Amino acid sequence: MAAMTLKINLDEKDVAYFRNLHRDSRKRASQENAAEILTAGKKLIASVRAAPKRPSFVDEAVTALEDMIQMVEDEDWALPKATANDAIAALAYFSNPEDMIPDAVPGLGFLDDAIMIKIVEQEFEPELWGYRKFRGFRAGAEQRPWTAIAKGRLPARLASYRAELRARIEEKKRRQQARITR
Repeated sequence: MAAMTLKINLDEKDVAYFRNLHRDSRKRASQENAAEILTAGKKLIASVRAAPKRPSFVDEAVTALEDMIQMVEDEDWALPKATANDAIAALAYFSNPEDMIPDAVPGLGFLDDAIMIKIVEQEFEPELWGYRKFRGFRAGAEQRPWTAIAKGRLPARLASYRAELRARIEEKKRRQQARITR
């Protein structure tokens, strides 16, 4: 059977519905433990990856969720505390075991999660862009990372690149905000 493209268009009412769910889960996050929220996100990732049949759009969404969790936990990235708190609050939806579509429903169970991930990914697009750049830089920053010279030099190189990316992230956020307010 040939591949088929399924396109889902969410109208303004649909998007508003999901954004309200997202807002409600962010409010609940203040009463939840950050570690539990991150653990719930990791469990969702594991359960999606363990599912024998899942749509590729769900895999793509889960990769974004995984990047988001790693971004919060990565000590080298040193996400500013306020941004980390915002990200954890945004991830709170995934700690709710009673989401819209039960995850056990084959093929569709992760659809609501994928939509919510896209909303969170859009909200944190500049930060995720920067983190992905940083992660790629770090992976190739030193040719011989095990040597004493490289180990001594790497923290300064990461700090310098992180500062450069932070400035670019802030610029992206300003442009994003300007688009929203138009």
